[in-house]
Amino acid sequence: MGDAAQVASSASETLYCVNHPQRETLLRCNKCGQPICLRCGIRTPVGIRCRSCARLQRVPTYRVSWWHSALALAVALPISAVAGWFMQFVGFFVAFFLGAAVGGLIAEIVYRVVRKRGRLLALLVCGCIIAGALLSAGAEIVMGVQPAAALLNPAALLAALVRMNVIYVILAVGAAYARLQ
Repeated sequence: MGDAAQVASSASETLYCVNHPQRETLLRCNKCGQPICLRCGIRTPVGIRCRSCARLQRVPTYRVSWWHSALALAVALPISAVAGWFMQFVGFFVAFFLGAAVGGLIAEIVYRVVRKRGRLLALLVCGCIIAGALLSAGAEIVMGVQPAAALLNPAALLAALVRMNVIYVILAVGAAYARLQ
């Protein structure tokens, strides 16, 4: 009977959230027992907990260090340059069908080497795809006799963009970003 009296007295007691002292609540953290409001409660597989007990951390797959970024850059840039060079010689129609597959393949290779994902890694690989396409398309202009004059010539810049196969770059960047996100 003593337990029933304690439950009745604690039920009539007004609880206030630990983080928001002006907000009344009936909810408690299922680990530490502190009163929390609905805004402070975090759903976990075992119940609602406060922020300190929930221990919100990033999944290890998404923790990318500078070493992982450098490794991804070292892998993605050469592959992207080769892919950009290859895609110069295929037409628009073939690039339309191969662009997303090549971008997904580059992202898959980077993922298999680095074993990480995340926005930073996705943006890095997308930048490598763009840089690889620009490097391969601009190689002929830079290797030319008058590179400064060629860069100022709008027709030469347009020819470089056509050689770069813009549809490939757009589709490859989209696929790589989606794969590593």
